[in-house]
Amino acid sequence: MAVKVITDSTADIPPDLVEELGIRVVPLTVIFSEGAYKEGVEIDHETFYRRLQEEKGIPTTSAPSVGDFLEAYKEVLQETDEVVSIHISSKLSATYNNACQAANILKEQGARIEVVDSFNVSMGMGFTVVAAARAAKAGATLEQVLAIARRCIDRVRLLVMLDTLEYLRRGGRIGRARALLGSILQIKPILRMQEGELHPEARVRTRSQALERMLQLILASPRIKEMGVGYTTDREEAELLLERMKESIPHAYTYLIRIGPVVGTHAGPGAIGVGCLEDEE
Repeated sequence: MAVKVITDSTADIPPDLVEELGIRVVPLTVIFSEGAYKEGVEIDHETFYRRLQEEKGIPTTSAPSVGDFLEAYKEVLQETDEVVSIHISSKLSATYNNACQAANILKEQGARIEVVDSFNVSMGMGFTVVAAARAAKAGATLEQVLAIARRCIDRVRLLVMLDTLEYLRRGGRIGRARALLGSILQIKPILRMQEGELHPEARVRTRSQALERMLQLILASPRIKEMGVGYTTDREEAELLLERMKESIPHAYTYLIRIGPVVGTHAGPGAIGVGCLEDEE
């Protein structure tokens, strides 16, 4: 039986690609004052971002429980007995640890479930998940799918420009980007994912300068195989940025990603990111 790839909703993989590759997505939850909603199941992107900008309080988020993962794994194990489960950085969420606990319970019953920490989020994780799922669909063994996923992790580059650090600060996911807090300057912070958490990359005065700087930084990556732009609220801006990336590297496979409610809770309105997967040497 074919290997099955599982991920969580913070990978922000386009729904058509999820369906095409047979990826099982376990949702995280976004919590407003009056209730909790499973991302991509009980709340859509438009509703979420409208509420994020209109309501006074900032929502919180929560990881899938061990029970949620047990349920997902048991469903998938009716189709196959080999699973590779790839998740958001363990430094940003309890998702990976909960997946590990569920996998260990089922391993005692004979299931083969390998859980992978992507050390990334959103499209940065998505590159790894998609590569693994393509290999699985092509008939790769569990060991081969696992090796492909692990090799991808070090070849992913992800940069994000935030309109404000306030959402990240309130959500407690600011990591080493905390060094940018307290600046007396009106800046547009550019952050990079490194070793599973956000690090400061640059301080830029204007949004247009920030977008230009991100473009230059990501296109400087060697051997770009796949690349994408993710956005929370500004689709037109993201489309223009992606077109410029395509002009520079026309052979690369490209994605336009709508960042989901859980990542959007911490990134905030106006956030935009660029990422790429480098080819192997």
